[in-house]
Amino acid sequence: MDAVKLSATLIAIAFLIAFVVLLNVKAMVISSVNQVFQLKDSLNQVKIRSISSTEHNITLSLSNPFNVSMYVYNATGQYVYLKSPIHVPPMSQGNFTLVITNPKMFYELAQARQENITLYLGIGTFNFTQEVNV
Repeated sequence: MDAVKLSATLIAIAFLIAFVVLLNVKAMVISSVNQVFQLKDSLNQVKIRSISSTEHNITLSLSNPFNVSMYVYNATGQYVYLKSPIHVPPMSQGNFTLVITNPKMFYELAQARQENITLYLGIGTFNFTQEVNV
């Protein structure tokens, strides 16, 4: 009986090793980790620039260097909010507007570099937040 258990265990281990070798699990793990690092590095290519402003709003341009869509879902701050969410197609740019609810206080905080705006962005199916100090 012990010989049967030992044989079954050895056969199971052999199948497991063959499975790992056939699927090349190590290469898949390394590839997945590299993709995460490449995404982190490529986020530096995303550019957000101010293109116009009035007393009550700021219009920003978002440059999408990726081959997947980007989204601006929301933007929040002490005295600002996103006028409407936008979709930026791959390899293009789109504009979004931040509405200023209290211009006097917003510009005071901006002068003191204390106005924080949190952007809720998406790249494909990957969502993240980014806090920006104005």
